[in-house]
Amino acid sequence: MRIMFVRHIPAYGHFLVDEKDDYLREIIPKSKKKFLKHLGTIKKLFPNSDVIFTSPLVRAVQTAELVYEIYPDSNLEMMSDLHILDNPAHLVELISFLPLDGDYIFVGHEPHLSKVIAALLSLHPEHDFMTLKKGGICILEGGLWQGFNLKLLLNPKVFNLIHEK
Repeated sequence: MRIMFVRHIPAYGHFLVDEKDDYLREIIPKSKKKFLKHLGTIKKLFPNSDVIFTSPLVRAVQTAELVYEIYPDSNLEMMSDLHILDNPAHLVELISFLPLDGDYIFVGHEPHLSKVIAALLSLHPEHDFMTLKKGGICILEGGLWQGFNLKLLLNPKVFNLIHEK
């Protein structure tokens, strides 16, 4: 099993106290082009995706739609277990039921994604060993029962260095 975790790209505003307003925040259009370029590079390392799962929040859905442009043969599914307020253990449990021969992409939020990654790597999810930056990508390979290995962890600044001319 190969899993790519993607934090949504930058959105307007910051965390808003009013849940409805926070859920509706949209991505900043100028971030799209760079993100698509970054994904084009990642596609060389993560060539296929069976399913792209996304949080129901607008900024994650919009990011997942961009991921879908790079992986058009994937199924695109909204998943409540990627909701910013959901318990990360729910997503870990769902991953345990996915076929081991699949490639999956999860688009969501922090600190939810880093807690899921920590759990899959057998690290204590309450210790902040990493933060996935907006537009950041983490790739794991393996399975819940044999263990996962960290294959790639990149933040947007590294992508920008890679793409500098």
